[in-house]
Amino acid sequence: MNKLILLIVLATLCPNLKLSAQTSTQISGRVLASDDGNPLPGATISIKNSNTAVQSAKDGSFTIQTETATGTLIISYTGYKSQQISFNGPINNLKISMEESHEAFDDIQVIGYGKTTKRLNTGSVSSISAKQIQQQPVGNVVAALSGRMPGVFIQTANGLPGGNINIQIRGKGSIVAGTDPLYIVDGVPFDGTPIGKGNTDVINIAGAVSPLSNLNPADIENITILKDADATSIYGSRGANGVVLITTKKAKSGATKIDVNLRQGISTISAKPKLLNLQDYLQMRKNAFSNDKLIPSSDPASTSYAPDLTLWSQTQSTDWVDYIFGSSASSTDLQARVSGGKGNTTFSVNGNFRNEGTVLPGNNSYYRTGLSSDIQHFSENQKFSIRISNQLSRQQSDLSNIVNNIDRSFLIAPNYPLTLPDGSINWYAGNIDAESLARSKNTTDNSITSAELAYRFLPNLSFKVNSGYTKSSYDQTFISPSSSLPPGSINSTNFTKSSTQSFITEPQLDYNLNFGRHKLSFLVGATYQHKSSERMSVIASNFSLESLMENPGSAGTVASTGSDSQYKYASLFSRITYNLKDTYILNATLRRDGSSRFGPGNRYGNFGSIGASWIFSNQNWVREKLPVLSLGKLRASLGTSGNDQIPDYGYLSTFSSPGSAVYQGTAIIRPSRISNADFKWENTRKMDLGVELGFFKDALSLIADYYRSSSSDQLVNYAIPLITGFSSYQANLPAVIQNSGWEISVNSNNLKGKKIAWSTNFNITIPENKLKSFDNFENSSYAAIYELGYDITRIRGYQSLGIDPASGKVLYAGRDGQASAAPYSNFTLGKTAPDFYGGLGNTISYQNFEFSVFLQFVKQRTKGGINRNPGGGGTFNEFDLEPWSLSNPSSTVPPPSTQFDFYYGQSSANIFDTSYLRLKNVSLSYLLPAEAAKKMGLTTLRIFAEGQNLYTWWHHNSAVMDPESGAISTTTGRNIPPLKTFVMGLQISL
Repeated sequence: MNKLILLIVLATLCPNLKLSAQTSTQISGRVLASDDGNPLPGATISIKNSNTAVQSAKDGSFTIQTETATGTLIISYTGYKSQQISFNGPINNLKISMEESHEAFDDIQVIGYGKTTKRLNTGSVSSISAKQIQQQPVGNVVAALSGRMPGVFIQTANGLPGGNINIQIRGKGSIVAGTDPLYIVDGVPFDGTPIGKGNTDVINIAGAVSPLSNLNPADIENITILKDADATSIYGSRGANGVVLITTKKAKSGATKIDVNLRQGISTISAKPKLLNLQDYLQMRKNAFSNDKLIPSSDPASTSYAPDLTLWSQTQSTDWVDYIFGSSASSTDLQARVSGGKGNTTFSVNGNFRNEGTVLPGNNSYYRTGLSSDIQHFSENQKFSIRISNQLSRQQSDLSNIVNNIDRSFLIAPNYPLTLPDGSINWYAGNIDAESLARSKNTTDNSITSAELAYRFLPNLSFKVNSGYTKSSYDQTFISPSSSLPPGSINSTNFTKSSTQSFITEPQLDYNLNFGRHKLSFLVGATYQHKSSERMSVIASNFSLESLMENPGSAGTVASTGSDSQYKYASLFSRITYNLKDTYILNATLRRDGSSRFGPGNRYGNFGSIGASWIFSNQNWVREKLPVLSLGKLRASLGTSGNDQIPDYGYLSTFSSPGSAVYQGTAIIRPSRISNADFKWENTRKMDLGVELGFFKDALSLIADYYRSSSSDQLVNYAIPLITGFSSYQANLPAVIQNSGWEISVNSNNLKGKKIAWSTNFNITIPENKLKSFDNFENSSYAAIYELGYDITRIRGYQSLGIDPASGKVLYAGRDGQASAAPYSNFTLGKTAPDFYGGLGNTISYQNFEFSVFLQFVKQRTKGGINRNPGGGGTFNEFDLEPWSLSNPSSTVPPPSTQFDFYYGQSSANIFDTSYLRLKNVSLSYLLPAEAAKKMGLTTLRIFAEGQNLYTWWHHNSAVMDPESGAISTTTGRNIPPLKTFVMGLQISL
């Protein structure tokens, strides 16, 4: 019996095993890439009209046996053109050179824990190549995705170096829990949550710092976005918000090569708000006093005090937007890479340096340095391989920190003097020069190390272990000397340190089985991750010597807080893919996750998906009826994924120490969280229907998707009465959020000749988000924030009914929608999510010249930066909006008045159409002919010029700084518009 079982197992693992007594024809050889001669492991070699098939080994070698003396070999490999070779008898040392396929749907597609082609993929996936990234002069690689992928919405929240960039994949699916996607860098999870997000003690003019700024764009080979259940469910509890796979450049075989890339650029703000000039401002203020029947006074004790009309210059003015944001920021980016290797070992090492200025006043600096390396080695028999890659980086910035007053500084009166006639500082409405003396010094260190070990037991059975270690640390010193503060204020320094380190290991077993027209692939694996985080904040104040303000020991008063946490994560995952004749493809995934963020009874969750595709263009009747159709594919997927982006220890009762509070000389501790071990995973159910069409040998391609996802069991901090001693506790809400929409992308090769080529790409996304259901919604605290059936990014406030012609005042609606003296505050005024967005790009190449242009567009409405009615805020300027008058009765802007209207800034009158069309990127390059470069002792010489955010078409009468970043927030004051950048560069290869 044991022998019988052994024979069955061997037959299963080796389906092509033949009895030695049979007569057979043996063919052996190697499969190589035609361009560089590198081996192609995993290529499929089969005998036409039979069930015999094998796969090439790591060195591209193969041996296949058949019972027939003559026949045809079929050789296929992902991303390469298939070949057919006739044979008549045995063949030894057959060399097969495979040409790379340039058809759009044959490009290699990175997916979770593997690769496929766009043609054979069953999921909804978008990607961007290294070439598209390198054409954009960006410091944060996420900025390179803006407008280029359907279903991926990118928003620059702060244009300063290291500033945060928001990314949303197919909408916001959670009320409170994190909505950031899962980032994977070379198989290692990378924490992309902005540092300082939600922490009030992190005070930085650049706002929350994006960890993704640590990644060097020049090191990136490809970025792939996984969107639907088929693509994301294999990542289980962390895939609900989409997955971003970042693949760095690998070492390649060949002679040792040196590549040097130098860029020199200059940046300015990309858009400016339209404000009143001096004369219009003065007239507005005079009208305000006249309308209220008041006379401006020069007496500070008077209720009619108006220094802008009585004391300050009536002819000299300052454009405060230019004064604060009008500087030119220079940048230098240098890359130097050494790569090569022959035989079994290849290597690549890249050093990079980036220096940027800022558009802010004062002495500002930003540096990023980094070192990345990659080494690969194959054993002599090509069965064992190892790859180790590492990225090290450091960001340092020293910025003038005007964060405390930036939301008001550019709106102060145009004739506001920074100094008084006696030479003293004018603090009446703040002072931008003095506030610039505050400094924010920040250092961010980051390292990512990944190691991949693989062993191929059989041509179709391999084992792999992928392990990684990441560590990031953030160190901020925010110095506020007395000279930067109003008289009577106490100097202080905020010290903030945080660090996170994570280790992960993922063993995987991969088995491929080919029999005739059938292909089966199996993947099973496991994940173990351990993550630890620490944070410390120290507020030191009342320094007697301000030269020692970076030493907390020199402060008169010191208060500190700190925290640390541990996170453990373990899972099992599997995937099975069945392929019939490269026409019918079925893909199923299953994952079971365990997270330490949940109580013992709810710690584990199951997630999975099923996806299918039908390449109907392979049918004979389609080829006959529609010869222009090179690809026709229908695909669908359905599955679940989860979200555990909540704080650690949410299910436990925890205690904290205020630090400064003591009892009889001993620091006290107090309860800080109430326990609840009953909350569970957020669960997102995803559905996707897609069609992919290629015409004229993929010269024209169309991809369209309809998606719908429902996120339930919302993880929130549920509000409870303060009489309990706590304001909230971690719990699940009986709410369901639904995201749905359409994604369309079109690519065309309009012209393709020997000397000239022209291609176009276009994409558009039409999303819809709504709070689909919520049990007992009317009696919950969330009824004052959300609306059933409406977008969860809802903007709420007072409804303006226009101007009362009798009084000139704004009329506001009561709960019944009629004008009321007691306005209702919870009207739905709009949403922050866009109505639609996308991009349009064109690339033209002629001989050695290449020119590309890309446009980004967004249809949206935004809450503006109006904080007061015209004239109602004292000596503050206003956006240049036409006020109401008998000749302009449709205006929602009231006539000027010195009386402050509390409701105005929170009303529908402060909602604006901020749709825009932005010339996002322009690139022009020239590649010196190879012969000319060789005469100069070079392999490659490329000269290029690039521009980013060059021009924006939008409604300039909107009360925002910039249509993309919106109005400057009065809460954080850290919203700096994205920058317009122009770069010249040189690329040399030796």
